[in-house]
Amino acid sequence: MIQEFKPDLITNRKNSLYICAGGFEDRVKGIINILQKLNEKVFKYSFISEYTVHQEDNKENLDFLEDSLDKCSSYHLKNVKIDIDNLLFSRDNLTDRLKKIPREEIEAIFIDISGMTNFLILLILKMAHTIFYDKKIFILYTEAKNYYPKEDEQDEILTLAEKKDDESIMKLSEKLQASGARETLIPTDFKGSFKEDFPTTLIFFVGYEPSRAIGLLETYRPNVVIPCYGDSPHEYFKWRTQFSMKLHEKFRVFEQYPYLKKNKPISTFYISKIIDELEKTYISEIEGRILYENFNIAITPQCSKLQTVATYLFCQSHPDVQVVFCLPGKYNSKRYSEEIGRSWLYEL
Repeated sequence: MIQEFKPDLITNRKNSLYICAGGFEDRVKGIINILQKLNEKVFKYSFISEYTVHQEDNKENLDFLEDSLDKCSSYHLKNVKIDIDNLLFSRDNLTDRLKKIPREEIEAIFIDISGMTNFLILLILKMAHTIFYDKKIFILYTEAKNYYPKEDEQDEILTLAEKKDDESIMKLSEKLQASGARETLIPTDFKGSFKEDFPTTLIFFVGYEPSRAIGLLETYRPNVVIPCYGDSPHEYFKWRTQFSMKLHEKFRVFEQYPYLKKNKPISTFYISKIIDELEKTYISEIEGRILYENFNIAITPQCSKLQTVATYLFCQSHPDVQVVFCLPGKYNSKRYSEEIGRSWLYEL
């Protein structure tokens, strides 16, 4: 069960490890803003996952985290370098760091995903679960107060999506979180167990980056796509579900798939509900054929961070399922979110 974060949920576990990432969104500071007011060593160990890209955009938050964790931790360890273009490099760095932390000294691991890419969330969860297999693991998550694109930008963005001239395409790319597609990746630990000659069904957690979605589909080439549009827990963000649908319809992202099966919107927040919907999809039928018995199944989590946590947990129960990502051609760091919302805790 996910619950609102309170400091005593951490302070009651003194021998803990805290892991975060120095991303560029304001909400990266959410948990530490709360904890540093206690003016005590909350964690035994801590370290920051430091991206090798967008270093200027990340610098302010990275400096804040480094300074704050020096005060909040008994042992604030050196940052771990994360290269989103080099899976093995990042995986090896994380594994090396986690293995050097004395297991017997750790009671619980707190993984703050607020500044993590979805790819990094999967990677850290897998490494932490593997190395600290008998320890309590908690997810920390801070919402933003607002997300891009904003509601009053919908019409402009959908109009730009209809146009094909270079100027409109350039303007549209500046309005979205990311644009283009650079590379499709299947993480080493999430290859699944695909059966030869079986068709592939891709469960697609749809975000707000149609060009990235197109890039993934063109390179991965699934036989069936199940688009799952995000459903926010907040009434004031409900409009985003229909906006995402309309945006991808403008680009005809999924129309090329004759066996397209549309799912109802899936929560972006409630992990247990997301897993329930994945379970229902896993045992559902396509043209009279049960999905998991007749298809290879893959998931691409391109929407919320908590959907990625749910994807991880689902894959632990269903190791046959593959996870696939598509790196964007360009990140627009100023077009993700702004300000700090509420913080939450979830025990794995």
